[in-house]
Amino acid sequence: MRPVAYHEPRPQPDLFLRFVNTLSWDRGRTVDRLPDMPSALRWLRAEHLLSDRVATMERARLGHQTDEAADRLERFHHLRTVIRAAAEEQVNDGVITADRVRDLNHILKHGLHYHQLEFGPEGNRYGMARVGDRLDQARAAIAGTFAAFLADDRPDRLRICANPGCRELFVDRSPTGRRRWCDMRTCGNQAKAAAHRQRRRAPEPSGLPEQAVAD
Repeated sequence: MRPVAYHEPRPQPDLFLRFVNTLSWDRGRTVDRLPDMPSALRWLRAEHLLSDRVATMERARLGHQTDEAADRLERFHHLRTVIRAAAEEQVNDGVITADRVRDLNHILKHGLHYHQLEFGPEGNRYGMARVGDRLDQARAAIAGTFAAFLADDRPDRLRICANPGCRELFVDRSPTGRRRWCDMRTCGNQAKAAAHRQRRRAPEPSGLPEQAVAD
């Protein structure tokens, strides 16, 4: 009997960025890409944190359990808030607080799971299965990419877009480490255009000495 291949999901390193940026701002207006549990499940599936089968099962289950769906959505929103707050502390103060570390560790703890060996449907093959709450595992996987970034990467390169109408979180991987905007083609160009308009509106100096102007 040949073993059935089992692959543990491997979230991409910048997963936490894509997750926290599901809450964005457009000209000061809040835009939430995860307003309900179905949209959250679609996002998790697109990020390969849930399989098609598990996402379908959770969608059917939570469709009949509205209180549970609301609680699950709140947990993901809470994680997003925790990551955003921790990122702002890192950017502004150079370190995150002990309370924020405690919040992250609490979420990581609830994503614990184990594996078990199983027979296949016909009893003639083997397979590996994860045992545990899949949604909490997905939530912990997102938190884990942020924890790994803080521990192993360059947390000093974490940035918040300087465009006040955007404020997207990003990691500055440029050689100089002086990026101010999440995307030069959008926010960067908007900022340059705004600065140009401001310069054009500024009054031209008269060229006369201050005393002569006063007279």
